[in-house]
Amino acid sequence: MSGLGTTERDYTASCPGATLAERLAVRGEEVAAADTAVEAWLRRIGLAPA
Repeated sequence: MSGLGTTERDYTASCPGATLAERLAVRGEEVAAADTAVEAWLRRIGLAPA
């Protein structure tokens, strides 16, 4: 897999007028060690306490 691939294009096409926020791609082989990256991303987008 290559990151998010065509996800942004697909969402833009299927959800016209929607605002897409910052994305986070986690590859399958990286899931076990992704907690730090996910927590930082959630803080950046305002869904977790700073």
